[in-house]
Parts: sequence; structure tokens; C-alpha cells
Amino acid sequence: MPSNEERRQAARDKLARQNERREAEARKRKITAIGISAAVVVALVAAGCYIWLPQGPRAPLRVGAENRYKSLHTQCTYPDRPDQATTLRDNIKTTRDQIAKQRAQMGALPPEQRTATEAQIKQTEDQIAEVEAILPALDKAADRNKSVAKPDGKDVPNTGTLAGSIATNQGTIGFEFDRSKAPCNVQAFITMINAKYFDNTICHRETATPGADKKSGLYVLQCGDPSGTGSSGPLWTSPDETPTFLQGAAAPSQPGMPPTVIYPAGTIAVANANSPQSGQSNTGANQFFLVYQDTTLPANYSVIGNTTPDGLKVLQAIAKKGIKPKPGAPAPKPGEPVTDGAPADPGVNITSMVLNS
Repeated sequence: MPSNEERRQAARDKLARQNERREAEARKRKITAIGISAAVVVALVAAGCYIWLPQGPRAPLRVGAENRYKSLHTQCTYPDRPDQATTLRDNIKTTRDQIAKQRAQMGALPPEQRTATEAQIKQTEDQIAEVEAILPALDKAADRNKSVAKPDGKDVPNTGTLAGSIATNQGTIGFEFDRSKAPCNVQAFITMINAKYFDNTICHRETATPGADKKSGLYVLQCGDPSGTGSSGPLWTSPDETPTFLQGAAAPSQPGMPPTVIYPAGTIAVANANSPQSGQSNTGANQFFLVYQDTTLPANYSVIGNTTPDGLKVLQAIAKKGIKPKPGAPAPKPGEPVTDGAPADPGVNITSMVLNS
């Protein structure tokens, strides 16, 4: 049986062992805490480098991603355009005021000059009558032209294609838009198609005009104007995007005219009223032409895509039916076909123009 002294010694040994364990556990906790703190400090310092230092490991990746994004997008501006009917009425009033001044001065003119002035006035008045005849159609289309919103021109994609179709009374014309050829104009057409701008409109013009050399010519079906006159569109226009990828034409250009290129059969391009002589540009928007046979034109018309092979067949079938003359246009010589007018009956009516989902 242990003595009292032995029991006291055993108790002292047990207490010493307990103290050693507590001190060891305390040291372990301290080391762990220091390790965690150090890890946090390292992480914060590293994060600070990424945020503050331009030469941090992630900076080149970020800059590269931004540059790639910029290379795949463009910025588009769509200028405002006044209401066409209002503009034409203002022009008519101005022209009539000028005619009145000319008539007031005619009494002092020599007979020959007076005759020439009368002929000039008569020609101008005939032109005014033609414009006045289309004003009701322009007024009818005004609400549609005002309602279509201006496209969003920020960060417009400049790559990729979009397929769609034009449903007409003479068959469906499939097409594919190509953003890389004219991204701003493609964006405009996406906006108008989504707004159903082209639904229940007509193709108002068709041409089959051979060039003097019989190798070139103008062979298109023109559509896109809700007034059906070729003189109206939304209250904005699209920027010109020159088709630099088209092949030069073999036919020589007319003196003083820009070089011509070939718009291949199946091309879809944007019509415009640009005038190199007056410096007028960026006038295209809604009107487009579908090329059914290789066509020679200046490279002034933005190319937005192509018809499908089956769509081209529909166009060529329409062309075979011929062209009827415009109202008031002189009749062709006996035996000669009409080369510029409206599609022959029953005409070309667009029921809908859609993009595939």
C-alpha cells in the first residue's frame, strides 16, 4: 500500500503531465492562427497586385479580351431624316415661287429665250405633277415610317450570319444576311424586320436594262418602300458601307463616273439616293434590291447578304414574266421590251419578311 509521500508524488507527476499537454495545445493553436493570418495576408497582397498593378498576371488577359471584343464589334451612326412628304411639299412651294418669278420676268426676254424658258417651266411643272401624284401614298405610309425605331448602333456585331425568308405572292425567297459585309446596314434591317416594317408591302420596281456592250446591265427587283413609290422610308438613314470585296467590271465606266463592279446574281444590296456630284451620302435605309442576273453598278451600294439558290430561282421566274411601264412613262418602240418599270401582273407583294429563330 503506497505511503502518503508516494501518493503526493504521483499527484505532482499527473499535474505536471497535464500542464505539459495544455502548453503543447496552446503552442499548436498559436502556430495554426499565425499560419492562417499569413495566408490571408498573402492572398490580399496578391489580390492587390491584380487590382492595382497594370503588370499583374491578369492584366494581359483582360486587355486581350477587350481588344478581341472591340475587333468583333463596330459602332454605327444612323442620321435623322425629315418626313419625306413634308420635304416634298416644301420643295414644291419653293419651286412654284421660282416659276412665278420667271414668268414675271419673261416679258423682257427675247422671243427665242422666252420660248426656251416656257419649255423649261413646262417640264418643271410636269415634274411637280408627278411628285404631287405620289403624295397621298407617302401620307399613307407616314405612320409606319415614323413608328420604326432607330437601330441601336452601339457595339454592333461585325461577324456572323442570319437566315430568313421573304414570303411573296409569287413564292418564298430565302436569304442569308452577312454581318461582315455591312454590319450597320444588317443591324438596320434586323430592326425593321422585327418591327414588321416590310410586311404587306410591294416590290415597286423591276429592271432588265442591258449595257451598251451587252455584257453588263441592271437586272434587279427593288422592294422595301411601304408607300410603293420608291420615295419613302423611316425617319433615319443608314451609313454607307462600301463593298470593297466585289469584282471589278470588265465594262468601262462612263466618263466622269466612278469605277463599276459586278453585283453577282443573288446579291441583296441597299438602294440609296446618293449623289457624288452634290456630295450627298448615307441616304440608304429600307429600300433594297435583289439581283437576279449579274449586274454592273458603281460600288456605292451596301451589300447585306444573298438569296438562297431556291430564292434566286423565284426571282428569275418573276423576271421572266416581264415588266410593265410606269404610269406616264413613254411606251417602248414596237417589238422592244420594257426595261424599267414595275413587275408584270400580278406584281410582287410581300406578305412577310422574317428572320429564322
